[in-house]
This record gives sequence, C-alpha cells and structure tokens, in this order.
Amino acid sequence: MNAIKFGLYTGILWAGASLLLIELSILNGVPTAWVELDFRFFTGIVLIILHSFDMEAYLSTIISYSQFGMPVNALNTIIALITGFIDGYVSGFFITIFYNMFSIIFEGKRFPAALKFGIATGIVLGICSGLLALISMLYNFEITSFDFAIRPVFLAFSTVSNITQIPGDSLLSSAMESYLLFPHSYGDVMEWALWGLVDGFIGGAILSFLFLKTKGLLRP
Repeated sequence: MNAIKFGLYTGILWAGASLLLIELSILNGVPTAWVELDFRFFTGIVLIILHSFDMEAYLSTIISYSQFGMPVNALNTIIALITGFIDGYVSGFFITIFYNMFSIIFEGKRFPAALKFGIATGIVLGICSGLLALISMLYNFEITSFDFAIRPVFLAFSTVSNITQIPGDSLLSSAMESYLLFPHSYGDVMEWALWGLVDGFIGGAILSFLFLKTKGLLRP
C-alpha cells in the first residue's frame, strides 16, 4: 500500500468526520466543533511534548476546546477540518507503514490481508488510545469512557448491557470497568492502549474484509 496515498484518504475521511461533528453540533445547538480526540496521532504527540515543556498554562483555551468543544464559527470550523486532516493523514500513514511491514514479514505465506490490516490498525489505534489516556491524566480531562467514539468493543459492551443485567462480580463486569476506567496511573494508560489495540484490530479487520469482498464482487 502507498502510505502517502492512504494517508490522504484517511486525512480526508477524518476531516469529513470532523465536519460531521460540527453539523451535529449545530443541529443539537451545542458548542462542539472538536471533541473527537481519539485517532489523533499527531495532536496527541504535540500536546504531550508541550506538557513536557510546562506550557500547559498557555494551552488552557486549546485544552478546553479539545475536551468540551469549540464554539461553532467559520474560523473554528476551518481549524477543526485542518487538524482532522493532519491527524487522519498521520494515522493513515502509520497504518500503511505497519501493514507494509507485515506484508514483508509474511511474504510468501497465506496470511490474510484483512488480518494484516487489522493488526496495523490495532497498533495505531492502541498508540492513539495510549496518547489520549496519557493526555487525559496529564491535563486532568473529564473523560470517563470511550462512549465518545465508535468502537467495536464498546458497542458490544453496550449491547450486552442493554439486553441483560451483568452481575457486579462477573468477569464481564470487570472487563467493562477496565474498558471504561478513567486513567489515574500509567498502568491505566497501558490498559486504554491495549483496549485501543483490540478495537483497532477488530474494526480494521472487519472493514478490510468488507472492502476486499466488495471490491471482488465489483471486479469484472
């Protein structure tokens, strides 16, 4: 896969997702132009670097916008689209790098492309989730779960919770608590990163499988 081309695709997709969030904000009448912090590879690294230089005092407005959203206006919309594109591009670029690396490692072996793409996406989303958790801890974000993102594991947990009552002392209940845990320590950051890896792998593998199947059906 071409890293630059796929990065452009994911950048455009993530900019579109940012635009969708803005439209939903307008419809709901809330000041939310940039709340989706997940999958933001570049933004996560930048915020951590700035924190390491003790610059968080100068970032209070940006942090507030990152956490609660920005007032919807032309300038903030442009900022949301630009940052969405950059973050999507960087994430897509690294997904391709990992995918190509696995393609080289498993060259000549019957290793499904969907699984390679799932693993690559899982690694990137795991990194992004770890960055998000670390930022949440360092900047004291009020994020208590992954309900701000469309994640396969979260959707599965939500579905099970809506169907049946989960015993408080069960293994499933413990897994849900781990998934929804607010990061108070570096151990919690690692847990969020691992859950991101699982979500990324499942989501990436499914999307890749569906894409390849659709492409095969449409091919003459």
